[in-house]
Amino acid sequence: MRFLFLLTLLGPRSFSLLAQSDTSGQWVVRAPLPTPRQEVVHAVLNERIFIPGGLASGGVGSSVVEVFDPSANAWSTAAPLPEPLHHLGLAAVNGKLYVLGGYTGSSFSPTNRVYEYDPDSNAWAQKTPMPVARGAHVALPFQGKVYVIGGVQSGVGVTGRTDVFDPTTNSWQNLSAMPTPREHISGAVIDSLLYIVGGRAGGTNRNTLEAYSPATDLWHSRASMPTARSGLAAASLRERMYVFGGEIPGVYEHNEEYDPATDTWRTRAAMPTPRHGIGAATFADSIFIIGGGPQEGFGVTDVNEAFVPPALTGVEHPAHALPAVVRLHQNYPNPFNATTIIQYDLPRTTFVRLVVYNLLGQAVRTLVNNHRDAGTHVASFRPHDLPSGVYVYRIQTDRLVTCRRMILLK
Repeated sequence: MRFLFLLTLLGPRSFSLLAQSDTSGQWVVRAPLPTPRQEVVHAVLNERIFIPGGLASGGVGSSVVEVFDPSANAWSTAAPLPEPLHHLGLAAVNGKLYVLGGYTGSSFSPTNRVYEYDPDSNAWAQKTPMPVARGAHVALPFQGKVYVIGGVQSGVGVTGRTDVFDPTTNSWQNLSAMPTPREHISGAVIDSLLYIVGGRAGGTNRNTLEAYSPATDLWHSRASMPTARSGLAAASLRERMYVFGGEIPGVYEHNEEYDPATDTWRTRAAMPTPRHGIGAATFADSIFIIGGGPQEGFGVTDVNEAFVPPALTGVEHPAHALPAVVRLHQNYPNPFNATTIIQYDLPRTTFVRLVVYNLLGQAVRTLVNNHRDAGTHVASFRPHDLPSGVYVYRIQTDRLVTCRRMILLK
């Protein structure tokens, strides 16, 4: 039944499953990218996946901005970037999109320019530039700010520099540098930490995983990724990070999952189309990998494939590996703008009531009110009609009542 619901969620248009239903997860084919590109990044804004810039066919820099609607399995265009950019940083915070740095045109010259996209006016505006010009870095949103980490810094080379941009004050602050300087990196946010994974320096791929705490401005080493690679993509879903693809030598099909709770890695279903120069975007219960390079170096594709982690296929937890206790996880992303995912674990079949409340104690949404089988479950919360603020989500079973807070930012 959960699998049938998943197919409905993925949309009414045609698709095909590319991996067997096993504990490695599923891959689903979606509508192809209209303008094939590589060296792209993705960000979710207003339940759409935005893909600005990148390198088009022949290694030509692009200013195209294309927008994918996962629910309708359809593409549209947004206002183009003010200039062609690739290997850029991208993040969605506070209801707007930010492009930070990257390489200009068809060159590999870094820029420090920052552009803000307003979906209401469908227009770009220039903001305070980054303190340094850089490309092949990563930008991660966290609590209304954008953290820009690593990459190739103009006049310096590969760097571990870390800066944070505050859109509300239009200002920058320098932070503690990443211990292992790297470029062509990726990363994801899980709970209160920013995880930076893979990349390369001096032409050598890294399997390094380092976690940054914005609260303490400190970096910590974590278990190394099993496969060293660069030009990869990472995204988080249900408190785990998934790392896809990469290059050198050749192109990687790898999909490896990191669990920060146990500081361990495991292999998941390989990418049907190995690629590098890719981004990853989490929407509802899937991670979308769109475009990229199917061969080492230059070369583009329009492939759009979505990975569905195994917990959603109903076979992640065999009898000997059921959750030990009822557990309500922190929602992800948090804070969020349009959609957030709530995961909960059940050691046995029970009646579940999962309700979202405002701070006045009023129920604003009932997400679950039925029996659920033992295992790991997820619920999506889409507060289209609710104002920004702090909300409480509460789970009730026959053995436990507990709750957590989440922040809606529109």
